[in-house]
Amino acid sequence: MLNGKSRSNKGRRSQASEIAQGYRTAHEILSPAIALGLLAAAGYWLDLKLGWTPALTVCGACLGFVVAGVSLRVLLRRLDQESKEKKRKSGFEESQFE
Repeated sequence: MLNGKSRSNKGRRSQASEIAQGYRTAHEILSPAIALGLLAAAGYWLDLKLGWTPALTVCGACLGFVVAGVSLRVLLRRLDQESKEKKRKSGFEESQFE
């Protein structure tokens, strides 16, 4: 009976780990979009305060695109690395696909 409990706990932990990984990935995808919106909104707010109508909104949006691009590139590199590790662990050879 003790072994049955430990096996079910392992299954629950791995399932919780997969859910946590999913939340992490979702967070990494949404964060760049939020940063883009916040930087553009900050530029718009500064435009209203300083009277430079489109200039700072455009600068904020451009900076947001740069931040979002860098964040998404980091995410894609991490996901690619994890995919390669899973293939290596499961026995797939990368040379088969090249």
